[in-house]
Amino acid sequence: MPFTSASVMSPEGSSSSLGPADHGSLLDTCERALGRARGFQRPILASWSRPLDVGDPVSVWSRARRSTQRSFLWQSPWDGGSLVAIGSARALRGRGEHRVRAVRDGWRTLVKDLVTGGVAATGLPVGEGPLAIGGFSFRAEDAYETGRLPDALMWVPALQIRSAVPAPGAEGRPVPAELRLNAVLLHDSDPEQVADSLVHLARLCLTPDPDADTDTERRKRRDRPGRTCHSTELPGAEAWKGLVRGATDRIRAGEFEKVVLAREVRVTASAPFDLPAAVERMRGANPGTTVFAVDHEEYTFLGATPEYLVQVGDRTVHALGLAGTTPRGATPEQDEACERELVGSAKIQHEHEVVVSMLRDALADSCTDVTAETPPQVVKLANVQHLSTKVRGRLAEDSTAGVLDLVEALHPTPALGGHPRAQALSWLADNEGLDRSWYAGVVGWADRSGQGQFAVAIRSALLDGPTASLYAGCGLVADSDPEAEYAETCAKLRPMMSALGIE
Repeated sequence: MPFTSASVMSPEGSSSSLGPADHGSLLDTCERALGRARGFQRPILASWSRPLDVGDPVSVWSRARRSTQRSFLWQSPWDGGSLVAIGSARALRGRGEHRVRAVRDGWRTLVKDLVTGGVAATGLPVGEGPLAIGGFSFRAEDAYETGRLPDALMWVPALQIRSAVPAPGAEGRPVPAELRLNAVLLHDSDPEQVADSLVHLARLCLTPDPDADTDTERRKRRDRPGRTCHSTELPGAEAWKGLVRGATDRIRAGEFEKVVLAREVRVTASAPFDLPAAVERMRGANPGTTVFAVDHEEYTFLGATPEYLVQVGDRTVHALGLAGTTPRGATPEQDEACERELVGSAKIQHEHEVVVSMLRDALADSCTDVTAETPPQVVKLANVQHLSTKVRGRLAEDSTAGVLDLVEALHPTPALGGHPRAQALSWLADNEGLDRSWYAGVVGWADRSGQGQFAVAIRSALLDGPTASLYAGCGLVADSDPEAEYAETCAKLRPMMSALGIE
């Protein structure tokens, strides 16, 4: 494939191109990686970067995802940064109870002899170099049995764009970003062909399509007129309430203290869902959440989650306890009354403290100075409000733990599975009857130094063309009421139904 320049265009029309000098630098990086692959007799990751300016990350993702079966979109409120990743240079997989560990070990091996080139951008949020991106299912058994998404899948993208936080008042304008092209070279790879292929991918992904919708048009666009949807609750409402009663019986009998019971609404539409439009709606209607979308073969897993599992940056570790829910009120007065009930409920406070205690204990294994903010804060979302507690620690001087080690230690928290973990998960496996897939799992990224961010994948849906599986769950304790818990799940489902245009 002959080399051609790839233009990186902003919405205003300014451009910077991957010219001959960039191609030469990329080729040199690939050639050095080939030499190392031949010397070490193992695959070597090459990663080349350069600064650029980009516009709306969702626009880039919407256009670029057409060129591959695997893509990733991430917009985080934690540091304001964005990530768009296209294609796959190397997949990292795991199965069973040690699936996170298998991915971690594969990632460490891959970056051990990393070859880099080009110029790294400055002023970006935490994280450096090539990233491993992807996620993990809630239970090890889910994906193994159904095959919808793997138990564990992280991958190094062929093309990666990380963007900085837009400056105040600069929304809609290009922002500083880093383009990174990654490839794994073997002893018999052709470095010139690898470099040309990466430049070709950059051209496909970053050159605007003059026939594509503008951001404004996409925001205004609704789903196809006349589209019909058929919904099925899994399990049915009354059967699910019966499961709530069964769970509270077991809690009162002392088998476990808390369990998180989920349900699914499966929607079949007469036409495929408009995923870029859904992402636009999610981020517009859910400020303060992490918006993510993972394309893997025919499936797309997307959501707008208010909860993160763990963040690691500069050896500081952050975790979040988000447990305890009440609806939003229709008026300010009603909303305040709901908040008072949330804060004053002994049941909810107990449910919340179970989660926070687990996070503190888990971080104490690798961190010093572990603290939890008090009292819990109230996080208000479009349809519900939650109790929220931030837990913070500092990695001990002798700790080698990275973000993936902490994912393995923390997932699933009592906010997603229950407490004690083993007993709650055992009851769910025997009674829930639901393939959660990556719902209540984790999605995020890790860099080679152990920094990273992982969100808890709630307020999410798994899509396959015209079919969508929407999920919601709630934490049950001894005095949980089936009707109230069912109403809570309905409120949690509403944002994703609205994003997908399901009435």
